[in-house]
Amino acid sequence: MMIQIDSREKPRAVEKILCEFQRQDIKYFISKLYIGDYCNPENPFLLIDRKQNIAEIAQNAISGHARFKRELQRLDEVDGKMYILIEQDKIDGKPIQGLEDLILWAPKYGEIMGDRIYRVLKSWQNKHNIEYVFCSKRNTGKKIIELLGGGKI
Repeated sequence: MMIQIDSREKPRAVEKILCEFQRQDIKYFISKLYIGDYCNPENPFLLIDRKQNIAEIAQNAISGHARFKRELQRLDEVDGKMYILIEQDKIDGKPIQGLEDLILWAPKYGEIMGDRIYRVLKSWQNKHNIEYVFCSKRNTGKKIIELLGGGKI
């Protein structure tokens, strides 16, 4: 298996992911992706867009809405599927079971805005071929390999 990593991914952010790829003998290369952050070139229309936490996807849903919508439109144009992999598996110590768990999410020192975020993300899911996946940061590399169809998990 080979994985393509978008060149805009920050090296420090992907350090542990690359260690997992190496541990599982997964080959990878870095170059700009048209959509998302990771893909398997053997199935280039199955993509992963990694978000480092709920706050990042919340920012996409609220203030970066137009930019992210353009990415979803590109996904539709190629008739692809994208996993949005959110590196946070708990809210207030409770495991995230699904998108509905975001309803009560609040950023640190802020108001509860989870209901608004949930409605935007659910709308995107209904309009585009996307699926939200939550995982801990320590399991991101494994989850990427699994979602792209390979590995020894």
